[in-house]
Amino acid sequence: MALKLWVHGLKMQYDAHSVLVGLEMKIEQGELVALLGANGAGKSTLLRCISKVVEPSEGLVYLDGKDMRSLTSREIARSMAVVPQETNADFDFTVEEIVLMGRFPHLGRFETEGAKERKLAWQAMEMTGVAHLARRSITTLSGGERQRVIMARAICQEPQLLLLDEPTANLDIGYECELLELVAALNREKRITIIAAIHDLNLATQYFDRFILLANGRVLSAGSAEEVITAENIKASYGVPAVIYRHPLHGQLQVCVPKQYPLKEKKKKMRVHVIGGGAEALPVLESLRTNGYSLSVGPVSTEDSSYHYAVYHHLPVVVAPPFSQISDEAHAEHLRLIQEAGLIVVPPIPFGEGNLRNLLAVEQALDTGKPVFLLEGSRAAERDYTGGKAERIIKKMKRKGASWGAELEAVIIYLRNIAQAPASK
Repeated sequence: MALKLWVHGLKMQYDAHSVLVGLEMKIEQGELVALLGANGAGKSTLLRCISKVVEPSEGLVYLDGKDMRSLTSREIARSMAVVPQETNADFDFTVEEIVLMGRFPHLGRFETEGAKERKLAWQAMEMTGVAHLARRSITTLSGGERQRVIMARAICQEPQLLLLDEPTANLDIGYECELLELVAALNREKRITIIAAIHDLNLATQYFDRFILLANGRVLSAGSAEEVITAENIKASYGVPAVIYRHPLHGQLQVCVPKQYPLKEKKKKMRVHVIGGGAEALPVLESLRTNGYSLSVGPVSTEDSSYHYAVYHHLPVVVAPPFSQISDEAHAEHLRLIQEAGLIVVPPIPFGEGNLRNLLAVEQALDTGKPVFLLEGSRAAERDYTGGKAERIIKKMKRKGASWGAELEAVIIYLRNIAQAPASK
């Protein structure tokens, strides 16, 4: 692909504060790029330098191989359109008049808008869902409506390069997705090169192909979602710990920053081992942790939400492949964690032939005197996919002295009531 944009050694300084520090960036023709970074990372300033709204303190920007300093504003506007973050309206133009302004760079000095320009403007308004507002004054519109009008103006401009600065900032969730679908379609169908500063990382991974992450005025990372959206990069750029996982519906990477609950007691209590994983185990883990108990978990697969929870909180975890039999190695590690725990909790998880060995490990621990608590959100038979084997083991453990209850609170009450020295970590 041909090089569309080259940003070389860009520096921007306001008073004594450096916003961009020798920034380097290359964008090829037809790319769909999300510009990421925390507030103050330099995203908006970079876009303003590229669009020649401000002059950088140092460095060069090349558009289609041409130094942008040599291009007039009209020449730039024929190739590049910008949707800024602020869309305040100071003049009483109608929506249609605002959108038609996108055609000015293409008209001669004394030329006025004709049928072609009005057709393009109407098409752009229909694409952005503001055609019904065509006769309305821009000053009467909401922030979200104005945002879509400015987007329509940019489309009407027929650019080869489109810059978007927080395009979804004033939109509700429905229009957010609608606008980003439109952005992706413009890139896909018209091959418009698009660079968008996006604050919502989880939306960005659904719609964009390439990512550039800024931190402290420099490019921290650039590439695919897998290369850029990592826990290490999020920590370095945004300053927060994060869990990165794949969304179960669309499969794209997602970023989760868990709440930082203060522990109710500074001193950790006994170790509790939580069997299995998934949606059933996660609330158990969170409740136990916030009540001050040390935890271990497993066996779980690396795609399991409980695995990500364990990694984030630095908990001991047994890893096993999904939909497979528990290996001897994983089973041995599981038995070790069970032995180190003061209590074993079995959430109301489904059991199949692949994880039946976990129940057998719990029964074995119960036989040695280890306390066991069975959480039963639903009847064991409804979660048994082993032809009744799991249900029989659960009934047997109850007869052997395992405690059980239907509510998560019952586990906490049980832990408070049992008199047992803390297990070794």
